[in-house]
Amino acid sequence: MLFIADYNSQFTRALLNKLTDVSHEYDFSVISGTKYYQDGKLIYQGNHAKNKLAKLNEVNKLIKMVNFQVIDIVHIHFLSPINVLYQRLLKGRKVIITFWGSDMYRIPNQSRMNKFMQRNVLKHADVITVVNKKMIKKFHETFGFEDKPIFVTKFPVLADLQLIDKLDQEAVESFKRKYYIQKNDIVLTLGYSSDPRKNHEYMIDEVLELSRKFKNIFAFLPMTYGDAQHREKIKKYCEEAFQKYNVRYTVLENFMSDQEIALLRKVTDIMVNVQDTDALSASMEESLYAGSIVINGAWLDYDELLEDGAYYETIPELKPGILASKLEYVIKNLIDLKQKSKVNREIIAKRNDWNEAAQNFITLYNKLLEDKL
Repeated sequence: MLFIADYNSQFTRALLNKLTDVSHEYDFSVISGTKYYQDGKLIYQGNHAKNKLAKLNEVNKLIKMVNFQVIDIVHIHFLSPINVLYQRLLKGRKVIITFWGSDMYRIPNQSRMNKFMQRNVLKHADVITVVNKKMIKKFHETFGFEDKPIFVTKFPVLADLQLIDKLDQEAVESFKRKYYIQKNDIVLTLGYSSDPRKNHEYMIDEVLELSRKFKNIFAFLPMTYGDAQHREKIKKYCEEAFQKYNVRYTVLENFMSDQEIALLRKVTDIMVNVQDTDALSASMEESLYAGSIVINGAWLDYDELLEDGAYYETIPELKPGILASKLEYVIKNLIDLKQKSKVNREIIAKRNDWNEAAQNFITLYNKLLEDKL
């Protein structure tokens, strides 16, 4: 089994670990950029070429080396246009392409060339998988290929949900002391990464409006990964906005352990997720599990959560005053809404079983090799 995926992604690592746990029938290797891994060990690495021609030569060298390996199935995780460079590895092999979200919702819309390259890779696919039912329709609208089999293979949230359950009160209080969060503060978490499409400026402006009525606001802005330039821009924006009006906040920019992420979820009263597009945010699901009141953009495709009975609030659009008004409503009704949110814990737990997710992929691999799809 050859993965073409980002080996630095914690989702990739988690899935590989679970796949090897539930089945010993497959050996897994990974191509990640110009690096090649077998059984978790780095076998080959390019020379960090900076110009495009040198990078292309490194990719070609890697492809020649890997092509000599016995590969039954190639599984592409996240369809980047750059995957077109690996087409020679797809010929004569079974191919699965798994869409994660923005590779369908954002990348094809950026340019015709992006979509053209994605379609060239899709021509080789025997099976397509997506992370929710709504993406099936979106796939056909975007790329066509109505004749190709397409399945839903859900990705669980990354965090170990049991970590949230195991947190004691002393750990929570220690976390609050670390960030100078006071006893009666309402803790907000705005977004979950350093991505311009998370609409940080809008959220900051709305919290400023909210602070006219509530002085006990504390805001976290998690920006531990993503666009470094955007992170610096938002840090400066916070300085000019929050500091000027004495709104207390912290921009989280350093690596956070699983324990720290669990604590962030636990102390958060309200999590705001109004990004442009998303398949299903793991950070948002973790927040629901931890008991936070989540405010999502109504345009985000989370119908399957509602079908499961989950509760969250929404705003219809990113216009001045709308989020501030919703935040005010949630704060004024926080006790009742916290009670209402208790249904989310069981729903999120049921949706996020890594063993089940891995077994679904193994079943798919077996059927593909047996020509039963």
